[in-house]
This record gives sequence, structure tokens and C-alpha cells, in this order.
Amino acid sequence: MPNRSASRNHPIQPRDETSPHHQERQDRLDFEKLLVELSACFVKVPSEEIDQRIDASLQSLVEFLGNDRSTFFEFSSDRSRIRVTNSVATTGCDTFPVGDFPVSELPWFIEQFREGEFVFLRNVMEELPASADQERKYCLSHGIQSNVAVPLRIGGQALGGLTFAFMRQRCEWSREVIERLNLIGEVFANALLRRKHENELRTALKENSLLRQQLEQDNLYLREQAELTRRYDRIVGHSDAITRVLANVEQVAPTDAPVLLTGETGTGKELIAQTLHELSPRKDRPMIVVNCASLPATLIESELFGRAAGAYTGAASAQVGRFELADGSTLFLDEIGELPLELQAKLLRVLQDGRFERLGSAKTISVDVRIVAATNRDLEVAMRENQFRCDLYHRIIVFPIQVPPLRNRREDIPSLTWAFVETHGRKMGKAIKRIPRSAMQRLQEYPWPGNVRELSNTVERAMILCNSDTLHIEPPSSSRDFSSPSKTLKEVERDQILCVLRDTGWRIRGRGGAAERLDVKPTTLEARMSRLGIKRPNRD
Repeated sequence: MPNRSASRNHPIQPRDETSPHHQERQDRLDFEKLLVELSACFVKVPSEEIDQRIDASLQSLVEFLGNDRSTFFEFSSDRSRIRVTNSVATTGCDTFPVGDFPVSELPWFIEQFREGEFVFLRNVMEELPASADQERKYCLSHGIQSNVAVPLRIGGQALGGLTFAFMRQRCEWSREVIERLNLIGEVFANALLRRKHENELRTALKENSLLRQQLEQDNLYLREQAELTRRYDRIVGHSDAITRVLANVEQVAPTDAPVLLTGETGTGKELIAQTLHELSPRKDRPMIVVNCASLPATLIESELFGRAAGAYTGAASAQVGRFELADGSTLFLDEIGELPLELQAKLLRVLQDGRFERLGSAKTISVDVRIVAATNRDLEVAMRENQFRCDLYHRIIVFPIQVPPLRNRREDIPSLTWAFVETHGRKMGKAIKRIPRSAMQRLQEYPWPGNVRELSNTVERAMILCNSDTLHIEPPSSSRDFSSPSKTLKEVERDQILCVLRDTGWRIRGRGGAAERLDVKPTTLEARMSRLGIKRPNRD
């Protein structure tokens, strides 16, 4: 590349006074060579190397044309900023800062680029228009005496700009030089357009790759969610907690393995048991339900195993037990932890070999029954206290499923609430169209010690009192009682903070505020609220 630094500030001028035409032709040849080399350096170059080639090309231009600094920038989608990507300068001069640059610093100047106007200011201070006050201040503070601006446009689209700044002396270029700079601008415009397209393509490919990976990772989960939506019509909600339960149900349903459902009262264990039965090969026969806690100890044996006529006083006729009714089907033993110890041994025998005798009869009956049991008690504690047989426990816990409390699946509360609204609405002949967002927020904040059953009762009570299509529903007044032993310390803390915040109208600071009520600093309370995910509900 020819080096014209010896003739700074006038790259195309006669050097041999005796042959000006010869020198002019030589200058044109040098420029054409420069133009060809600039064009060639961007051909078939990988997009990631375009920036390096632009730097090298700007350096060649500075050396050839004799100016002090050349800068390359492109427009962004944000019209308040441009993006400076490349800048080179001669020794002793600063480069233009690379990165985002606010349009407000040079509004008139950048607008000329957008309009595709070529700007040649031989004397910046004198030739800038009166409206370009910002440009005048900028050039004065940065020592710019002359400036040449070449817009980069293709097909009417403004892509960016190329500038040539003079700090040490004014530019004395001829109009011929200026016109040739437009050719250089076309070379850079094509390079910029190519870089833009290839960056967009690379970004799109990267996003597609990430999306494909995400889809592959989530595919099983998404299929599972779709399957649950299709098959488990009675069970409302798509939280991770309930989805895991239903996935376990689906796994064990085709087998005959005993299942033990554990969880607090009101979590829907019987509904899970019914779903398990409906997905099993025994679904063509009804599931038989026995609540071990609701029957007197004197009657539960005959209920389970049946009785012969005259088995005890008042038993005038024979009775078929639940095990016989469940032959070929599923027997759901709800609250199995309440089963008397003397009956646990007999139940164990049925689970082991499928045989038993009716009360008052010596005849052995064989049945094929699949057992699903449920309890809200900690059976391991009951075993240590000799209230539950170890051998029976290990027989029924082949496949345990923990049914989560409602407070662990708060994201399901809106769906459950609307499901109960529809159910109770059909019975009462009421059509509810709206529930205030603040009310739904309070339902999600309430700990629900009675779980789904308590939520259903709360909705039903609110609908009885409702006389419009908007349901104003509040959590039970017992929300102030946070002493439930089943709660974690974190849950108790969260519930207590929420209670005080509601009482103070969500006012944290000042006299009578939540921080004073809780005897903590306001900043401490705000930090705890952030840690516990407590946010003020939106107002309707």
C-alpha cells in the first residue's frame, strides 16, 4: 500500500512541477490500486475477521490520505445511539472511543449521515451551520479543525458512516479526492452490510440451537404435562409438586404393587387413589373405599372381611365384606394408621396370600385385591410407639407417594379456585365472571392448614354470600393461627409477616408500621420480605 505520509494533507497533488499531468495520472493509479486492495480484502473473509480487516483498511486510508483519524460506525435500532465499531489514528492523536455513542452529542452531524448527505468541512468553526451548536462545541473541545463524513448507504438504507478528521492542520483536499471517497464508502458499506447479515444469521442460528436444546431438554416434561392435562381431568393444577405425584401414579398404576399415599388431611389422597385405579387394568370394576377412622373398632372387622349369620348378637344375616366386594378391583384403605392393632395382623395375611375368613366362619376365602392405603399420620413414629405393626408397614410401603400440601403448590390455587367456582356455581345456579386480583393474591398467601378441602369450603361459603358476578373471597379468619406443628420455621415467619403487613395496610415504616409491630428495623423487614418472596399485591 503506498505511503503518502510525506505529503500529508494533500494526497493527490503534483510532486514533479515539470510534469503535473504525469503526477496526476500516477496519483489516480495509486488511488485505484488502493480501492482495488480495499475491495479485495473483504472478499470471502470470514465474518468474524471483518472487524480486523476494517481496522487494517482504515489504517491504510490514514496513511494514504494523510488525515489524523478515521472512524467507522453503524446505526442501531435505538435511534438515540450509534455504535462506533472501529477507529484508528496517527501517532499523537487519540482514536474515537469504540462502543455506543449518544446521538445527542452530535445530532446535526449524525442526521446528515441518516439523510445520506456527504459533509466536507474544511474549516469546522466557520462552515458548520448555526444549528450545529453541539458539533461546534465538540470539535472545539477535541481540537478538530476539518472533517470529512462519508455516509454508508445501500439501496436507500442508511447503514452507518465513515469519517476523516484533521486535528493538526486543516484539510486541503481537492473536490476530486472527495468524490473518490464515495467509492471507498461503497466498499465499506458492502462490508458493513455483509457483517450485519452474517451477525444476524449467526445470532439466529445460535438462538435456534439453544431453542432446540431447550426443547430437547423439556420435551419429556412437556409431553408429560400434555398427558396429565388429557388424562387427569379431576386433578387441577400444573405445579411441579402435583406433576411429580401424577407422574408417580402413572408409573405404578399398571402394576399390582401396594401404594401408600401420605400427606396432610384435605390434600386429595382419595382423589389420587381414584386416579390410580382408573389408570390400572382393574378400572372396569369400581374401587371400594373403607375409611378406617370412621368405623367403630367393633364393626371394622366385619366391614373388611364380612360376617357369617349369627357371628355376634344382632348379626341375623350374613354380610359380604369389602375385600370380597373388591375382588378383581382396588381397595382403598383411607386413614390406615387408625386401624386397630388386632386387625393389622389379619390385614397382613390378606396382603401376603390373598386369603381370609369371614367373622364367625371357618371357611377361607381367596381374593385378588390391589391395596391402596392412605394416612395423615407418621407411621414410623406410630411403629416406635407400638401403635402400628412394622411388618404391615413394610408390606404397604412398596411404593410410597407423598401428596403435597396446598401451601407447597400455591401456583395451583387460582386454577383450583376457579374449578371450585364452576362446581359450586352449577349447583347454586350462579355464574361468576371475576375474582379480584387482590383477593386471589390473599388466597395464595394463606397457608391453608386444611389444604384443598379447606379451599373448596371457602369458595362455597363465598359463593353462598355472593349476589353478583364478581366473587369477593377472603381466606378463613383462622389465618392468624400460625402454630401448626406441620409448618417449617420459614413458613411460620412468612405467614406472621404477611399477617402484620395486612393489618398495617402494607405500611412498613413509621409509627405503627409493620417493622415497629414486628420489632425489627425497616431495612431488615424488607430484606426478609425479599428472601421469602413477599410482594405487595396489586390493587384492583
